[in-house]
Amino acid sequence: MRDIRVAKPYARALYEAATEQNALDAIIADVNELIQLSEQSEEFAQFINNPLLSSQVKSGIFKELFDATLQPLTRNFLALLAAKQRERYFPVIAEAFMEIVDDAAGRVVAKVTTVVEMTPEQETRLAQQLRDYAGPSVQEVRFETTIDESIQGGFIVQLKDTVFDASIATQLKRLKHRLATG
Repeated sequence: MRDIRVAKPYARALYEAATEQNALDAIIADVNELIQLSEQSEEFAQFINNPLLSSQVKSGIFKELFDATLQPLTRNFLALLAAKQRERYFPVIAEAFMEIVDDAAGRVVAKVTTVVEMTPEQETRLAQQLRDYAGPSVQEVRFETTIDESIQGGFIVQLKDTVFDASIATQLKRLKHRLATG
């Protein structure tokens, strides 16, 4: 809970700075690159979470690593996080930043879990149903899909704080509970 309270002001500040500088698309690309790096590189994750390294050392390493590849605003943002000793919150800040970007674009993210990949037709129908559910301010639904055979069939969709569970596993649990309680 504390992480999100720390993350939101930083994410909002990055979004506003990127918008003011007309660099939003470039900053989104940088943030996505850093998200991938933090997910794929155990060394980078350990580096940003290492409390023994000073903020000056981390700022210097950020500069060396990203001077040629990231926008100045993104590099300055990373240096600010290091100076404030908030770099370990970067993954949560990045997620909050992307949520702000999606909200501003009229887009929602639906986390979808299925047993097999959805067909384009199924994605189109589900996107329309979720747009209808979310309301007129939503123009687009972006899917983050996960394949999980344990749900046995059907799907589970998380749209913000709402979960739609139409999985076979859940239906079987409900049926078992009803049979057990009479």
